[in-house]
Amino acid sequence: MCLAGIAVFSGCADYYSKRTPEYNLVSNQDKKVLIWVDASRSSYADADAPDAVAGAIGNHLLARAGIKPHNIIYRDEAMRAGGPLPESPEAAARQVGAQLVLMVQIEDYELLSMRIRNFYSGRMMTRSLLLDVQTGQAVWPSSGVGKVHDIVIELGEGNRRRMLSRMADSTAHCILRNLYPIGKNQYRNSDERMSFQEAFEMETF
Repeated sequence: MCLAGIAVFSGCADYYSKRTPEYNLVSNQDKKVLIWVDASRSSYADADAPDAVAGAIGNHLLARAGIKPHNIIYRDEAMRAGGPLPESPEAAARQVGAQLVLMVQIEDYELLSMRIRNFYSGRMMTRSLLLDVQTGQAVWPSSGVGKVHDIVIELGEGNRRRMLSRMADSTAHCILRNLYPIGKNQYRNSDERMSFQEAFEMETF
């Protein structure tokens, strides 16, 4: 246990230490990042879900990661930038001078009102990839295959807007925790569904 900020056991100091990010957006602030969120047709996501996720990612980058506001560009800004309609997120990034593009696709989604008043259940599963626009190569995850995160709220109190915001915030946290230094005690998210093996590896990493 930890008392008054003192590590009583050796494992406690490690618990409060920072994780090394797989790619550090903070130390690469010479590069602008385009946030590009969309939803597959098969996800049946609500029309406002992609914007909710994009907004949550932007807020998270500003408030928690400390990314400078002028280094964050949103999909809507890129689409309004003028010129030919971009054929891909990478093309849109080039048009607005972004060197990185964070692509997030909602692959599964539901947000259901329960019979109990003011209670909802929901799920948002996403796949994310951070690309270097110049090389066209993935910088996160290193496998080059999109990282999947599965957010599930079995029973949450509040209106629809609040539940969507919660799913979007949890999604943003799970994506971005690998892209800036974060305390090991802050890494987990209570809304994230994962296998026993994934949970074990996360605790022992």
